[in-house]
Amino acid sequence: MISFNSLYSQQKNPLTEVNDFGSNPGNLKMFIHSISKKDSTKSPLVVVLHGCGENAKNVSDLTGWNKLADINDFVVLYPQQKILNNPNLCFNWFVDHDIEKGQGECESIFQMISYAIQHYPIDSNQIYITGLSAGAAMSVVMVATHPELFKCGAIFAGTAYKLTTNNAKAVFGKKNIPKEKLVNDVKNQNPNYQGKYPQLIIYQGLNDPIVNYKNAAILVNQWTGINNADTIPNKIEHPFMGIEDISRTEYKDWLGRTTVILYEINNLGHRLLIKPGEKEDEGGQTGLFGVDRGYHSTYQMAKEFGIIKNK
Repeated sequence: MISFNSLYSQQKNPLTEVNDFGSNPGNLKMFIHSISKKDSTKSPLVVVLHGCGENAKNVSDLTGWNKLADINDFVVLYPQQKILNNPNLCFNWFVDHDIEKGQGECESIFQMISYAIQHYPIDSNQIYITGLSAGAAMSVVMVATHPELFKCGAIFAGTAYKLTTNNAKAVFGKKNIPKEKLVNDVKNQNPNYQGKYPQLIIYQGLNDPIVNYKNAAILVNQWTGINNADTIPNKIEHPFMGIEDISRTEYKDWLGRTTVILYEINNLGHRLLIKPGEKEDEGGQTGLFGVDRGYHSTYQMAKEFGIIKNK
C-alpha cells in the first residue's frame, strides 16, 4: 500500500513524503516535488541531496529547484537524512557500508529513484543528481555506483568517490593520489559495466574553509579517468557570463564529448551562488549556505543538464 504524508502542503512549492518506497536499508526519508501533468509525456528527474544540518525543505528553499521544475516540467526528488544515522544530519558518504553498491544509504537512494520511475512520468534517460557538501559527496557515490542510471551529476563542494573514510579529512584535501586508484575505486563497483559513465559538473569555491578546493582537482582526475578523457582543458571561459570571479573549464574525451565541467569561483566559501527573484533565471534563498552575487547556480546547472525548455 502506498502511504503519503504531505508535510509541506502549506508551502508555495509543496513536498510530498513517500513512506514506503522500498526496504530502505539506509533508513532515509523520501520527499518528492511534482505537479500534475495534462499530457502523457515523460519528464526529467533531478535528485537533490542536502548538506549537513539541512533537510529536504531547507535545500529546496535554498536552491530554488522546485520553481524551475514547475516552469520546465520536471520532477525533483529529495532524499533526507535522519539524526539517528548521523547526529549532524550529514549523508554518510565516508562510511563503507553506506557507499557500496546495494548497501545502506546508497541503496536507499537508489530505491527512491526506482520508486519515482515506477510511480511518476519519469524519462529514465534523463535522470540527474546534485548536492552540496555532504550531499555533493553522496551524489558522487551515486554516479559511481549506478553509472547506467544518471546522465549527469552536479557536485557543489564535494569529494571523489572513496577518497577518505574520515569526514574531517575533506577539509584539508589529499595530494598525490594515483589516478589509477581513483578510477579503479569506481570501476570496482561496476566490474561488468561497458556503458558510458555520467558527465560530471564540479562547482568549487576557492575560499571554501570546509571542503578544500584541491578536492575539485581530484574529482577532475577521477572522472576524466573514468571517461577516458584528457586532464588538459579543451575550453576555458573566464570571466564566465561577465563575472570576473567565475571560470568555467571543459574536459573532452577523444570523441569530442564534454565529460567533465569545472566551475571555480574566487572569493566564495562553502556556499551556493543564489540570485533571489521572480524571473526564471532567478530563485533560491540567501543565508548560511547561499550568497547573492547576481548569478543563480541552480538555473545554470539546469541549463547544463539541458532541462530548461526553449520558449
